[in-house]
Amino acid sequence: MVHLKPIKTDPSHTLEEYSTRLATLTPGFSGADIANLCNESAIMAARKNKLFVETIDFELASERIIAGLEKKRMLTDDEKKIIAV
Repeated sequence: MVHLKPIKTDPSHTLEEYSTRLATLTPGFSGADIANLCNESAIMAARKNKLFVETIDFELASERIIAGLEKKRMLTDDEKKIIAV
């Protein structure tokens, strides 16, 4: 609840509903990790020009934080051979 207060969330849901959803998305997260997730979800909503943060933004932010950014590096032929063997 502490990290959700500064974020403008969808008024059709209560902060308790958001905090319950965040609890299911973030098992084992520290307070700093949850704050990072809330900030990342606000950034994702802002990039899409949304007026408020929705549940989907929290879910996408959790995937991004847990899995990290996608790597775009191409493998060399030698690396491909090593992996294949």
